[in-house]
Amino acid sequence: MVISEIVEKNDIIFLDGDFTKDDIFKKFSEIFVERGKINNFDEVYNSLLEREKLGSTAVGEEIAIPHAKFKDIDNTCIVISISKNGILFDAPDKLPVKVFFVVLSPESNIAGHLKTLAKISRLAKLTDFKNRAVNAENAEEVLKILVEEESKV
Repeated sequence: MVISEIVEKNDIIFLDGDFTKDDIFKKFSEIFVERGKINNFDEVYNSLLEREKLGSTAVGEEIAIPHAKFKDIDNTCIVISISKNGILFDAPDKLPVKVFFVVLSPESNIAGHLKTLAKISRLAKLTDFKNRAVNAENAEEVLKILVEEESKV
């Protein structure tokens, strides 16, 4: 699993302003629909909300990995979202989240889904991706940073 082979430039967004958890899930759902990854806004939104009810997908250190599985997609889709100010997201360390990796995976590929989440977790915890991405100026720069930092794990 190579994250940088899945994520394209238009899959990286910068968030400005204040967002609630509900707002952010709506925004992520819109992005997946706009990008043509999923056709049904409500399905994405409700799936992300339902997963979040099981426990916060914030992993600490200003990082969250909201995720869900779908039967109507063939390949894993990832959106990376950067919030320079951070968004309160019930993180275990109480810090606002600045980097979101939002993952939608095929329901039929549970092993692939888990490998993707593990790879993102290693990338987030073992590299300087977060700090560099938060200071990036644009999506092209974030994608370059992703390639560089992913090569370290």
